Amino acid sequence: GCERDWSVATKRFEGKDGKLEKLICVRLEWKDGKMTEMPNSEFEIKADLVFLAMGFVSPAAQVLNAFGVEKDARGNAKATVDGQNAYQTNVPKVFAAGDMRRGQSLVVWAIREGRQAAQAVDEYLMGSSVLPR
Repeated sequence: GCERDWSVATKRFEGKDGKLEKLICVRLEWKDGKMTEMPNSEFEIKADLVFLAMGFVSPAAQVLNAFGVEKDARGNAKATVDGQNAYQTNVPKVFAAGDMRRGQSLVVWAIREGRQAAQAVDEYLMGSSVLPR
């Protein structure tokens, strides 16, 4: 098989005029009980779209602030779930679903919202969608 004893982490996004062009990544390895960046392992991945699937791991406020996303009273990403702008935040091309939108909840709700958000993104990008809502 393709066994490996390292992982990958994204260090930063790069692009021009607010348009994503690439991710700058590094390889990580376990060293002394923690993940450590491998020397001289930086590499690029071309990208024009990135999905952040983080669950409820605490950096939500920093991520929302970095993108300028409006928050609800509980500090979650503010986004409606219905209508033409379903799952869209106040920031163009930024969608939010699951824990990021509703807060920590049951996984079945996150799965449901993930599917519905995928359909909303498909409609946004393609003009229509055949994905189930």
